[in-house]
Amino acid sequence: MRCSIQLDAAALRHNYQVFQSLVGDTEVVPVVKSNAYGHGLREVYLALASLAPSTLAVNYLSEASELRKLGFKGNIMVVGPVRPDSLSYAAELSADIFLTEIHILKTWCMTPSSSRPRAHLKIDTGMSRQGFRPEEAESILPLLKPHQAQLLGICSHFSNVEDVLEQTFANQQLERFMKVFQRTKDLGFNLLPHMAASSSALLMQASRMAMVRVGISSYGLWPSRATQLSFLQSYGSMIDLKPVLTWKSEIAILKNVEAGQYIGYGCSYKALRPMQIAVLPLGYYEGYPRLASNRGHVLIQGQRCPIVGRVCMNMMMVDVSHLSDLKLEEEVTLIGRDGLEIIEASHLAEWADTIHYEIVTQLNPGIPRSLS
Repeated sequence: MRCSIQLDAAALRHNYQVFQSLVGDTEVVPVVKSNAYGHGLREVYLALASLAPSTLAVNYLSEASELRKLGFKGNIMVVGPVRPDSLSYAAELSADIFLTEIHILKTWCMTPSSSRPRAHLKIDTGMSRQGFRPEEAESILPLLKPHQAQLLGICSHFSNVEDVLEQTFANQQLERFMKVFQRTKDLGFNLLPHMAASSSALLMQASRMAMVRVGISSYGLWPSRATQLSFLQSYGSMIDLKPVLTWKSEIAILKNVEAGQYIGYGCSYKALRPMQIAVLPLGYYEGYPRLASNRGHVLIQGQRCPIVGRVCMNMMMVDVSHLSDLKLEEEVTLIGRDGLEIIEASHLAEWADTIHYEIVTQLNPGIPRSLS
């Protein structure tokens, strides 16, 4: 592909250490699911390896398998649903799973201990996605009691932290979770409690508990503008999260367009003056969102160049009329800094009416990624 992704290994390690300093003795668990949020699982693991994280979190057993092949010897937490017939495979990988519904829980209990992976009990405190409701705890905890040696933790997930400035609902979730956790202690369980992801780890000290699962912010991206504002209000200063990813391409074609000429599919852009456009060799297949058509910008020679016409499957056009001495294969920055200008993943998300999580995770895995 004629575009590439560069990853700043030092920035990645810096972000890990920032969180470790913030949460103290609480364990920081980098979440490397979904190809490390689009950054590249292999590259992110290699960058983090020198810090020897105790636990990494993934979504699929296939990701756990890849980590083992890369040489990771620590704990792997599989946060996504696991099929009951995959329990023995999880055990082979020494991957810890989440018990999220009654069928997987009963199958786990009936599985011989040698083929049973360690597990975390998931409590649904308000997300309505994975886990048992708090009122179901009384009926399921007796089932787990005989197998508690392989029950490692109890966890939940916040549903409304990063989109608000007041954590009213999150505090209600935390209260529900703590009641269930206390009940496990009353019954003699010794479980590691964890609930916080990036935004809650940043904003809610009480949520940090035994570990924090840090996803988007491991890669130097704030979960949201509201999270940034809330953090500033709470602490009076900001922490320095460093973006890890830079996405670049090049000019494939330079083309002169006359006034009145249409550009791209659907005739969505009409040149009102003579223009020079650059055709870039990437499009929505590579992960550049089509909704950014006629809205977004790229950086060339340290200047913003607007997208003109619709983003195509493998090409896009930008206006370079204001630049001089352009040449083929000249560098183009899609996400990152060029001179005094910067385009963040969140900017691209705004142009595409989405969130920066989606922008980075949809970067095509086939794009070459390199560590620097």
